[in-house]
Amino acid sequence: MARNFTHHRPIRAMRLNNPAETIAARANALRPFLGLAAEDRLASLRRMLRQERRAAGSGVGYDAARHAALRRLLLESAQSSK
Repeated sequence: MARNFTHHRPIRAMRLNNPAETIAARANALRPFLGLAAEDRLASLRRMLRQERRAAGSGVGYDAARHAALRRLLLESAQSSK
């Protein structure tokens, strides 16, 4: 039986989690890997953000939730180091 594949159906997407919850969970998962000293934490976050920006530019391996979590952690670290 031949099927007619000429008709395209729109892709339907559904989020299972709230984006804010996803970002908070990613931020909590990344915290142990950032280092103890404020300078080390800021350097690690800046390095990881550069990697995310490169991935966003190439379209390979980009994760928007991870990028948002890194930005959130960078802001927290910058505020705590002042």
